[in-house]
Amino acid sequence: MQRALIVYASSHGQTREIAHRIAARLRECKFAVVIADTSQPVHLPAPTGFDLVIVGSRIQFGRHSSSVIAYLHTYRQPLQATASAFFSVSMAAANGGDDPNGYLTAMFDSVGWRPPVTAAIGGALVYRQYNVLLRFIMKRIAKAGGHATDTSRDHFYTDWSRVTDFADRAVALTVHASPSLRAAT
Repeated sequence: MQRALIVYASSHGQTREIAHRIAARLRECKFAVVIADTSQPVHLPAPTGFDLVIVGSRIQFGRHSSSVIAYLHTYRQPLQATASAFFSVSMAAANGGDDPNGYLTAMFDSVGWRPPVTAAIGGALVYRQYNVLLRFIMKRIAKAGGHATDTSRDHFYTDWSRVTDFADRAVALTVHASPSLRAAT
């Protein structure tokens, strides 16, 4: 059985949910999956020994998680030698596009690693989880981006079919991917 590692950073839970959906898809493709949250850095596994490594980060205030960036700096060389993919979660991605606002390109340039499979995935506005200041800031950002500003409820913009497509494209990177999966991606 092939082994996959998913390393992610999430602030309010949407990136975590996406990472777990990707893990479920990989399990359907017969991978043994290890999931690691960068908020627990003591327990972060190295990417060595895995057939596939997927890294994901939320974007908050225009930046990917510093813990994910640190992981990428630390393990850049092993990642380059492994089938790897990266997903980014933001409200900018809710409007579509492969690299809204250039977030992916800027991050890849800064760490010196560019995986063959990437995705920008829409996130969520979880107003009910935000403190007063963050709610105010996110409402202004959402308004500028044409997103929901009703702070009495949460709003979700994740395209789950895009998440599945990303997982399938990542699986196709592995040497032993099934021919039917490769044909579907």
